[in-house]
Amino acid sequence: MIRVNRADLLQRLETVQAGLSPKDIVEQSSSFVFLDGHVVTYNDETACRTASPLGKKFKGAVAAAPLLAILRKLPEDEVELEAADGELVVSGKRRKAGIRMDAEIHLPVDKVDYPEEWKPLHEDFTDAVSLVQECATKDESQFTLTCVHVHPKWVEACDNYQMTRFKLKTGVSGPTLVKRESIKHIIDLGMTELGETENWIHFRNPNGLTVSCRRYMEEYPDLVPFLSGEGGHPATLPKGLVEAAENAEIFSSENVDDNKVTIELKPGKLHISGQGVSGWYSEVKKLAYDGERMEFTISPSLLKEITKRHNDCEINGSTLKVDGGKFIYVTCLGKVGGAEAQEEAAEESE
Repeated sequence: MIRVNRADLLQRLETVQAGLSPKDIVEQSSSFVFLDGHVVTYNDETACRTASPLGKKFKGAVAAAPLLAILRKLPEDEVELEAADGELVVSGKRRKAGIRMDAEIHLPVDKVDYPEEWKPLHEDFTDAVSLVQECATKDESQFTLTCVHVHPKWVEACDNYQMTRFKLKTGVSGPTLVKRESIKHIIDLGMTELGETENWIHFRNPNGLTVSCRRYMEEYPDLVPFLSGEGGHPATLPKGLVEAAENAEIFSSENVDDNKVTIELKPGKLHISGQGVSGWYSEVKKLAYDGERMEFTISPSLLKEITKRHNDCEINGSTLKVDGGKFIYVTCLGKVGGAEAQEEAAEESE
């Protein structure tokens, strides 16, 4: 029987959740695997590894979801763990829970080749990933665009409608693609080191947590013609847009697979709106703009980050461009037309 600090065990398990899959896409990929003094997760795209508080002798694969749930519910500072009859028994004061556990390890953790050398991770790297990953698509039919492109001189992503490039020395030896759903997990884990192997790009923090993301070598589209094109007429995104985006996100966030707000530009005004299954939000801001009525959609979190960093933009009729120095964001603008738009314009002119 092993006695362990409940909060410490829970914290360590939560840091390796990125390697789990809700279903066993790979055998035992919905389990925490305890092996050789580590707790490991692996789902073919992401692998996570950290030191196990249960020691080197404890070995097995434990169903992740119920173990996390019970550890979050128990009030005890310390719990006792014991492997018995295909279960991990978690004991508190006058309470117990048995969770399915496989003594034999089938998870192919040996498929992850770890680096022999590590180098410091640029201090802006996770910030760059946080910003650009919002522009990657979730459309699996466009594989390269579901990825973040990590180039030696920048990090970028594009979904055919919008794109962001963040300039920095990434430390990678050559251009590589990493699935957005894999690399986004490093953002809040305090990563400070980078390592590379043939099939993986690895990140490590001072606590020894390693997150490994499968890398792909497919060619990424050249975004330079779009990022370096003429910007057009200057404009300044209005004050209070961050708060408006937060309000719109209350409803847009209900669209789990497509959390976007709509921005409409019209003479003298910017209109932001968000809609979900339970309702909608709409707000109008003043904007020094006298062009055609145009609109685009954007992730509210990306809109907030861009506005906080640099609120000056350029509009040329077909694109809106924000050049923040370290980063460049470009989105396509679509015309707003039809009877409804004409009716609104007539009402506003009265």
